[in-house]
Amino acid sequence: MLNSPEPRRSSALRLIRFLRLVYAVPLGLAIAGVVGGFVLDYGWYVAAASVGISLTIMALILGSIARSLHGTASPQSTRFVQRHGDRALAKIERLKTTGTQVNDAYVTELKLVVAPPNETAYRATARELIHPVRSAAYQPGTVVVVKHSPRYPGVVVVDADPPREWTERPWQAGVIGEERTPEPEARQGNAVGRLAMTVVSTVVVAVALLVPIRDDVLGQLLSPPDLFTADDLRAGVAKLSAESERFEDLTVESDQVRATVPGAYLSYRGGAVKRDSTSTGKPDKQFSANEVNFAAIPGLVASFGGDPADARVSIRREAAGITMTVRSANDSDRQLVADAKGVPALTADAFTENGFRQVAELLTKLSGRQEAYEAIIRTDHVEFQVPGPGPGTSDDYDWYRGRLVEHRPSPIQPDPGAPLFAVSNLSPKALPAILAKVNERMPGFPRDKVSVALRENDGTWSLTTSVEDEYGRGIEVTASPDGSTVAVLPTR
Repeated sequence: MLNSPEPRRSSALRLIRFLRLVYAVPLGLAIAGVVGGFVLDYGWYVAAASVGISLTIMALILGSIARSLHGTASPQSTRFVQRHGDRALAKIERLKTTGTQVNDAYVTELKLVVAPPNETAYRATARELIHPVRSAAYQPGTVVVVKHSPRYPGVVVVDADPPREWTERPWQAGVIGEERTPEPEARQGNAVGRLAMTVVSTVVVAVALLVPIRDDVLGQLLSPPDLFTADDLRAGVAKLSAESERFEDLTVESDQVRATVPGAYLSYRGGAVKRDSTSTGKPDKQFSANEVNFAAIPGLVASFGGDPADARVSIRREAAGITMTVRSANDSDRQLVADAKGVPALTADAFTENGFRQVAELLTKLSGRQEAYEAIIRTDHVEFQVPGPGPGTSDDYDWYRGRLVEHRPSPIQPDPGAPLFAVSNLSPKALPAILAKVNERMPGFPRDKVSVALRENDGTWSLTTSVEDEYGRGIEVTASPDGSTVAVLPTR
């Protein structure tokens, strides 16, 4: 049978074998599922990943079993011998299991003496899947019918269904020649080439499965946009605005923009917008994209410092108006607040000359008023009570360090004809002078515990603060608005 042709397979089977699709399809399915489901958050790709991983494990297990059954012989040589090999008698000298188990059967290695008719006997090794029930038929000394071929020396397979004439033949071995072993599979084929083909086919399968979400793959994995650059952010906001003209909040990160819109949650990543779920909606918190200067965000992130990848910019409508707040994902206590135009909130010390001057200018500018009924001044908080829009009314304007100015109607309205003080007549030098007196009389007293009030009493305006230590000892410091006089009175 040396010249017998190789067993013919269909073109489809040859193509599947050549392209290594048995391994490539489940591997490609698993890779596409992981990328689409776990990286890009497409739910149905998660199922694909589960199926692909399961099939990959199954293919590897079956491949391992097949390799264990073939031993060092190639699958091609084993198939040829099974179909076209010559029969011969063989005696089992010994056997041992390989450790591979399929259901309840074990892959068993048989050491044989093969005695072909009219040829010298030789030793060889065959592998067989043997169930414990059939193990008695494979004990040492048992004669079995095998197939072999000069085309593949050393490749021997047990004939599963030999003709009766062969099972009744007497055993005759004579002189036993040298042991024959199969030519290693690696020498019969290009193992590196097979591996390369598996990789190529796997990539092709994975790419084909990712075609439906190619925009996300290209946008997020291959060329992800940096949303802290003006152009990429503008493109993302434009796509979100095409889905909804109103927003309830926006969160900008370096690689995505998340938005709450009336009735839904949206996310923009890699050039594509996804509608994730429904929301209840907050009409009083809504704003439009054209109310926000998104071009200011890159500058705010740069001013915030640190790694831009850790920055998050939250845009919301609050009591002070639309705010843009830059926070760090790793340090929740650090933040930078700006208004909708991108102007950062003032961070000053109101007890310094320059700090109070900045705060006073900000409050008078926002209120449009140069006079106040009263003022409360702390190192990080200044409140002006100024005339309101209606007769006999007043509004409060509050500045907090690092926050936008808050505006609200005063909870206590002024008395009719209440006097007003021109803010420009309040000297910034008066506040450091008061603080110096507090430090002189009560060394080490915390400056953040000091609160200075500007009020009118019996026709005279003054700046006054009362402080008390933990032992109940305290002082009252009074100064003229221009800072020319500072007086200290004990409270106990």
